Amino acid sequence: MRFLLFSLLTCVSLTVSAAPVALTESTFTEIVNDVNVVAAATKTATRAQTNQLFKAPDLVRTGPASRVELTASDKTITRIGANTIFSFEPSGRSIYLEKGSILFHAPAGQGGGSIKHGGATAAVLGTTIVCSILLDGAFKTLVLEGECVVTLRNGDAVTLHAGQMIIIAADGESHSEVMNFNIQQLIAHMLLIQGFSNPLSSMPLITDAIQQQLGDIASGAAGPFTIQLVVGQGLDIFGTNPSDFHLEVPSFINFTGQPMSPTIPSP
Repeated sequence: MRFLLFSLLTCVSLTVSAAPVALTESTFTEIVNDVNVVAAATKTATRAQTNQLFKAPDLVRTGPASRVELTASDKTITRIGANTIFSFEPSGRSIYLEKGSILFHAPAGQGGGSIKHGGATAAVLGTTIVCSILLDGAFKTLVLEGECVVTLRNGDAVTLHAGQMIIIAADGESHSEVMNFNIQQLIAHMLLIQGFSNPLSSMPLITDAIQQQLGDIASGAAGPFTIQLVVGQGLDIFGTNPSDFHLEVPSFINFTGQPMSPTIPSP
């Protein structure tokens, strides 16, 4: 009986210790150009510093051509693009994205996390996703590896897999169809991946997803793919033809489910 009681107590102890920690703070591990911390209490902005601890409920705000990487104690990575405002929620593992773009990766077994905007939520568990707010306030989510569940304001949910994306209307009530994108082509030109000194910790997983997608393309099982204009919209893209990755076009997704043919702007 004493042995059984000891075993039960041990199991309870292990369960408690394995519970995911809250994601309410992270350390600035790389800063590019103009990045500020805005105090929630006073609304004053101070320049962010490498190795500085950032905590909820303060905000991070980036300027043009700026970006920042934050790393939590559990190795969860949050990368923020240009012209972005975000904050950690005071409890749990959620991030509120007010504007701009964000890359989020939580290692498997660490509790995952979710990105929120308006009434929509993109939740992940051991996955790498990218979210951005478009010019009309729509909320776009792309999965680079793993899978993600995007939930509307009314509770309806859509599951996305690697190489899939969706756009949620600004009111959080409706969404576009699930669209396929070429992971390899996107990450080769995305500053949230290529614009930092150190490689993203989940790159081996993303590489695996690319290889899987390339195999599907070769066998004819992948596609059709969304044009890169849609994929790059709202993200910091470099080194491409502006007619492929133009960042200033308005949203042209109708939320009955069909992408409309846009007019390609001149470079």
